[in-house]
Amino acid sequence: MRKLSSAILEARESGKVPLIADIKAISPRDGDLVRERDPHLLARSLVEGGACALSVVTESANFGGSLDLLRRVAGAVTVPVLRKDFITSPDQLDETLEAGSSAVLLTLATIPESLLAPIYRRARSLGLEAVLEVHTENELKVALALDPDIVGINNRDILSLERDSGDVRVTEKLAPLVPESVVTLSESSLLTGEDVRRAFAAGVDAVLVGTAILQSGEPAARIADLTAGVRM
Repeated sequence: MRKLSSAILEARESGKVPLIADIKAISPRDGDLVRERDPHLLARSLVEGGACALSVVTESANFGGSLDLLRRVAGAVTVPVLRKDFITSPDQLDETLEAGSSAVLLTLATIPESLLAPIYRRARSLGLEAVLEVHTENELKVALALDPDIVGINNRDILSLERDSGDVRVTEKLAPLVPESVVTLSESSLLTGEDVRRAFAAGVDAVLVGTAILQSGEPAARIADLTAGVRM
């Protein structure tokens, strides 16, 4: 199974802008994002449009996701797929792997500290790459203590279901604190090409963008718009 970190680094080495396209059925802030589009066809179009990987939100209560959505997307593409959910149990890692994901998001703000290290070790033992998602400097310190392969910086506060006014300044604050050996993502609140350029200027290796792409009538073309002018 191809690794998420490898897809990101290979895109950079080939001169492409590493962008992970996020498929989120519903945003608590912005409403229905997938609309009537077929997830299978949407996933393929995003990859054809330049996404080096995809992520799928499977949380159902607030974001309208499901494991079935993850399976449909993972079965449609050959690029790595990241599962995004509120993971709090090792059992969720097994179902993540079964559904076709090669990586899983572990959000520090939603995982009890006593469970974080065991869940992280379990993910790695299954061959899943774990993206340790942080929003604050304290969370970043905890994440780095686990010797991670990938850190994701969420520009919004997931505890407010990303309804807050966070923006790329969070990435600009935290990205310089991440060692160069750790693949770093900027996530959420990347709405314009300028936001994307600022994230890369701060030192991240990739961006994860959902809403700005899915709100477009032509999602694949929107990827090109967002990445235009980014220097790798």
